[in-house]
Amino acid sequence: MKIIIPKPCHENWETMTPEQKGRFCSVCSKTVRDFTDTSDEEIMKTFSNSSEDICGKFYESQINRDLQYSYINSLFTKFAVGFIITTGGFISVNAQNSNSEKNTNIKGKASPSINGVKKDTANYKNLILGGIRSVKIDDYRQLYVLDGKIIDGNQFTEIDPKSIKTMNILKGTSATSVYGEKGKNGVILITSKKKKGKF
Repeated sequence: MKIIIPKPCHENWETMTPEQKGRFCSVCSKTVRDFTDTSDEEIMKTFSNSSEDICGKFYESQINRDLQYSYINSLFTKFAVGFIITTGGFISVNAQNSNSEKNTNIKGKASPSINGVKKDTANYKNLILGGIRSVKIDDYRQLYVLDGKIIDGNQFTEIDPKSIKTMNILKGTSATSVYGEKGKNGVILITSKKKKGKF
């Protein structure tokens, strides 16, 4: 999943009214959530579990990159796997138009400017985004196979790491040739030490 910004919000974060989950924007009559201290996993869950548009404040480093699902990364680290499966989807972010300010560019070190992205005057590393639509994360998840049987993500998280004998990853054509369309985002093959019993 990736967050991109075709149309940024032009309202100043500091002038918005503080609320429990962020600040209230009087222009769009919505609460703008502060995602600056939020993990990638929490951001993904927020957008996958919401059926309405969400406005949010993000750091520049949180956008235009693949978001990572941290549980998988931490589990792979435990087993010394040298790589991480990253699957990409895109979230297109739209915000209301405002005639009160012109679009400005964020200036980086030696990087080119990004047209249409507003610099927050209170903290130049923050971006305010609006109108983010929800995306089903399930469309971008990899396939889990335990002892030859397909399992879901919840069952995968319940596996006791001590019960795993081996863990292998299939990507690309090697995954789709064996598992078809279900394997398009990668396949995690898990072999347990015991063939029977709950993990």
